[in-house]
Amino acid sequence: MSNKYNKDEQRLVDYAKESVIKYNKERKSNGGIDTIYAFVLSDSGKIYDGACLESTISASVCAERTAIASMFTKETYSSKIICVVTFDPVPKKQGYSSTPCGLCRHVIWEYGNPKTTVICGQYIQKNSGWEFVPEMEKYSIEDLYPKPYKAVKWD
Repeated sequence: MSNKYNKDEQRLVDYAKESVIKYNKERKSNGGIDTIYAFVLSDSGKIYDGACLESTISASVCAERTAIASMFTKETYSSKIICVVTFDPVPKKQGYSSTPCGLCRHVIWEYGNPKTTVICGQYIQKNSGWEFVPEMEKYSIEDLYPKPYKAVKWD
């Protein structure tokens, strides 16, 4: 795990922070609550946004997969994920940030490469707006998903 970002990762982190504030302002004005957000940088250099869709019947869709689906609506299945940034709403700073679930790890692996980075952060709602916890964790998808599922061809 590292916290140093390359140029593309820093661009995605900066974009993600601006977008979390923008989306939360919109959600609050419509009576919504804070949620988990994810942002994907594709190999085309474009950024795609996603938010967690929570359902009452366990049919939720994670923010990472909504961002990846957004990428595929505008690009092709041959597009590759370079980096993913997630932000989780928390009441106060936690010891570590939430990482993607197993299904999201698999999708990131499948449409990224072993060095695709995943950067996880936290944000807190304050009376004056939203504050980001300065410490963020950076992983490669290979670190988060060291033994990925691989389909086996049967003879």
